[in-house]
Amino acid sequence: MRFQFNLERLKNLRERLEEDAKRIFLEATAERIKAEEALIEINNKIKEENENFVKQISQNLITIQDIQQWRSYLESLENKKVKLGEIYREKLADEEEKRQRYLEARKERVILEKLKKRKFEEYKIEFQREENRNLDEIGIQMYYRNNK
Repeated sequence: MRFQFNLERLKNLRERLEEDAKRIFLEATAERIKAEEALIEINNKIKEENENFVKQISQNLITIQDIQQWRSYLESLENKKVKLGEIYREKLADEEEKRQRYLEARKERVILEKLKKRKFEEYKIEFQREENRNLDEIGIQMYYRNNK
């Protein structure tokens, strides 16, 4: 008598699905981190440009044309910041969705693992009962042989 879990193939499939979901979730996390870094970078660039502008104004090294160019440049940076913010929020939502899928796949695999453990425990108990029955039978047969 050998233990065989009838749902082993399904359990293996669930394990592969969990691994795939985890890989996809980690890829989404990496994309979100890239978007976050781009947003931080543009914020730092805007801050740096403002500091440079204030420095040039304080040193009277700036013309009206420079102010207009700076203003246009700053507006383009702000527009880029808004777009990067939208991309970041999309990546964040996508990451959360993929995390939920991964957790669901993990939960399904864990359920089958627990079922397999429970079935194995039932198998061990039944195997022990069968072993005890066989030993009892051998004992009874030896008793009758010795008493005849």
